[in-house]
Amino acid sequence: MLAVIGENVVDIMPAGHGLYQPCLGGSPFNVVIGAARRGIDVCYLSPLSQDHFGQQFARYLADNGARYGLPFFSPAPSSLAMVSVDAQQQPQYSLYRSGIADRAVSAEQQIAALASDCKLLHLGSLALEPEDAPRIRAVLQAAAAKQILISVDINVRLNAVSDVSTYHSFLSEVTALSQFIKASDEDLQLLYPQLSTTDALAALRATAPTALIALTEGDKGATLYWQQHQISLAVIPAAPFVDTVGAGDTFWANLLAALLQLGLPTAAQISAAQLTQCLQQAMLAASLNIARQGCNPPNSAELAAALVQLQSAKG
Repeated sequence: MLAVIGENVVDIMPAGHGLYQPCLGGSPFNVVIGAARRGIDVCYLSPLSQDHFGQQFARYLADNGARYGLPFFSPAPSSLAMVSVDAQQQPQYSLYRSGIADRAVSAEQQIAALASDCKLLHLGSLALEPEDAPRIRAVLQAAAAKQILISVDINVRLNAVSDVSTYHSFLSEVTALSQFIKASDEDLQLLYPQLSTTDALAALRATAPTALIALTEGDKGATLYWQQHQISLAVIPAAPFVDTVGAGDTFWANLLAALLQLGLPTAAQISAAQLTQCLQQAMLAASLNIARQGCNPPNSAELAAALVQLQSAKG
């Protein structure tokens, strides 16, 4: 089973003619949906609000076969993000994160919600806010004691954290505890502005030398680094190209799903061919997401059909 901690955010998306459309999102929440659509048993462990959007989030989980793992809904409001899309179709976010529902929880409540059959705990993005570090640290320590593996998508948002220096320190602490780490080239540039991507990657790998690290580089593709493995694949172009909202979350959800379906093997247990297949599934899922508006990951049937089409096109 996969458990997920982190933000649920209502993305206020531009819809044309000066209008906006609310879309349910938040990086960790997107991972829940992406993994659930792949048939993974997944449980969301951050609070949902009692407000209208919180009830929509709850229905969205249920409709996709995911579970809400807490026994309460928070009286605090749902978090909001105003989204704009630049000329390269990259989303930009203005976040509202004070006094909101998904942060209104204690470590004890989240630890109690960790199921006995949980194999992997995922978190990242805004869950790494320094003010929440004591809670997250306690949850991660409890997970490790239960032999639950840790996944983190660092998904850097420096404009949304209360203290950049403390954030950097806590992020290093979390990555050191993690067995599966996702970073984009943009994340590395923000974390290590004085270093090249190669040197920044080396610095990140030094914090967790035995972890699987997935580096995504936009239209350059993605690479998995995992002890003896180093596997790169070119990007799979989206047709049509709509936007990249949630593409990284979809990629990571599908990579974790593929590994979970293999029984979460170690680097020594997985073959290069198996790991390549996992990466291909993740990249194709991200491409299918980019062909849709907002974060809308494919389900297993859609991904399987797209894989057959891709392999047929390759001859």
